Amino acid sequence: MVPLGFEPHFSTGEIVLIATVVVAFGVFSALPATATLAAVGYRRGIRHPGWNAFWYWLWGTALALAGVVAILFVRPSWWSVPLSWPLPLLLAWILNPKVRRPASELRWTDTRPSQQGER
Repeated sequence: MVPLGFEPHFSTGEIVLIATVVVAFGVFSALPATATLAAVGYRRGIRHPGWNAFWYWLWGTALALAGVVAILFVRPSWWSVPLSWPLPLLLAWILNPKVRRPASELRWTDTRPSQQGER
């Protein structure tokens, strides 16, 4: 029930604007968790660490936004934003490499077939 006695009606443009603001707020508010995951992706990257960091950030953002939405369905509050951070931070802690990029993610140093005369 709306306290003023009328239901608000939003146009399509207003709904798009509201959704854009909500998603932008979710992305920017998740930066403490997703930037950490992006740094881990950069450390794990071998050939293209920048792209690897971007993909880790993108998946961390999707995970954090899914957490915000899930928590909002349980109980809507502003606490849903920081409560969505532990999962990406836990993932960053688990994926953090002990050694800085000397090998690939599978810890193989060279996957190329060896050439004759090359040792």
